[in-house]
Amino acid sequence: MALAMLVIVVIATCMVGRYPRLQTAGILAAVLLLGVALGSRQRQALRVEWPEKTLSTQLVVVSEVKVKKKTVAFDALTADGQHKLRCSIHRDNNSERIEIGQGLVVHTRINKIRHRKQGSFDYRQYMQCHGFTGELYANSHQWQGQAVGLQALSMTDRLRLRFLVWRHQLLSHFQQQPMDDDAYGVIAAMALGDKTALSKDLKDTFSRVGASHILALSGLHLMIIYSIVSLVIGWHRYHIVTQSITVLAIWAFALLAGLPTSVVRSAFMISIYALLSLGYRERMSVNTLAFVAVVLLVVNPLSLYDLGFQLSFTAVLSILLVHPLINGLIAADVQQRHRWLSTAWGLVTVSVAAQIGTAPLVAYHFGRFSTWFLLSNFIVIPLAWFILCFTLLCLAFSWWSWAAGTLTALLVWLTSAMNHALGWVAQLPLSSIEGIRLSAIQLLLIYIIIGCCYVALSTRFPAARRSG
Repeated sequence: MALAMLVIVVIATCMVGRYPRLQTAGILAAVLLLGVALGSRQRQALRVEWPEKTLSTQLVVVSEVKVKKKTVAFDALTADGQHKLRCSIHRDNNSERIEIGQGLVVHTRINKIRHRKQGSFDYRQYMQCHGFTGELYANSHQWQGQAVGLQALSMTDRLRLRFLVWRHQLLSHFQQQPMDDDAYGVIAAMALGDKTALSKDLKDTFSRVGASHILALSGLHLMIIYSIVSLVIGWHRYHIVTQSITVLAIWAFALLAGLPTSVVRSAFMISIYALLSLGYRERMSVNTLAFVAVVLLVVNPLSLYDLGFQLSFTAVLSILLVHPLINGLIAADVQQRHRWLSTAWGLVTVSVAAQIGTAPLVAYHFGRFSTWFLLSNFIVIPLAWFILCFTLLCLAFSWWSWAAGTLTALLVWLTSAMNHALGWVAQLPLSSIEGIRLSAIQLLLIYIIIGCCYVALSTRFPAARRSG
């Protein structure tokens, strides 16, 4: 049905070429219908009826293993590459040694994803967004390690797995360094995208002060990597070569992080930014963001329901639209005369703009609003730049024990300082407003109000909008 309607809408859109507004509405309707058709097809592919009997299944571990109190948990692909499973195995000496990239054979039932809902969080929908088709539990005698061929996996899966194995080796290098668990957890999350070592208390502290985004790899981290690589290889006479190497480095980092949605979106946008810069058009736009969103949703339509996808695109959209309006409150010539003021004011305006876009979603899903988010961003954003720099230096000089030890000590000191500073912010009065309850209708109305305010302000201050 959706495909038939899509064909009709496309034909009608082509016939109204002399009416731009009608054509724009037709394109929007066509994109929505395409999304409905692709989403329905993907849901159907993920709806697997597993037999109610014990199966002998070959698996490849494709995530870091998380050791819990009674089990070890990890994600795995079937050897034929057709299914992604969430696995839990009874914890013992053997299961604790399971590593990413290892082959396993399990003899147990595979169950379909459970329907479990807590507040606005839908467990089944979350698992579908990330491509899972089932979950399993195995006792100690129901599994064994075994070499598994990877020929049936797609080239993307094999490449991603190879980078994840390399990431595991880098994480092992940091685990051997003298540092406390919280410092290691933050470094692993910020620099390599592994959040399995983050304690519940530390994640709650970052959430209370509005700094959770620093723990989830996103555009901020990739832009820091982009600036570092550009600084190191800044061959200004060979701009095409510089941008090409930088984009390759960004995508290598995305593979190292496991290709999460937020990183893929950011890598895609930075690639487009680099392409535009070759034509000396260094300006991102809402059209570019919309193009990236459409491409990513065509690849994985169910990403639309993923909170990370929603927060990522909402933050960037809000920055593109709201930042120029706020930034215009201080005249451009004043900012040009005082570079320190321009830097500080830019951090304020970007933080406020991102908060305006994401705060309603955070309140809806987590029932929380962080009142000291500006102070937190003044702490974490500058430190994030140095932490990523020192992390890369530690990896680059890992062969030189003295340099690696010195750099690691500085890295741990910076990370611990950031953790303590955010812990202090979390103890400030009213650092977080808790217990917010929003319905989906209220969330929609809030965004409608924000949109109306933006239209009113952009009409009242058109110069500020154009300056962005």
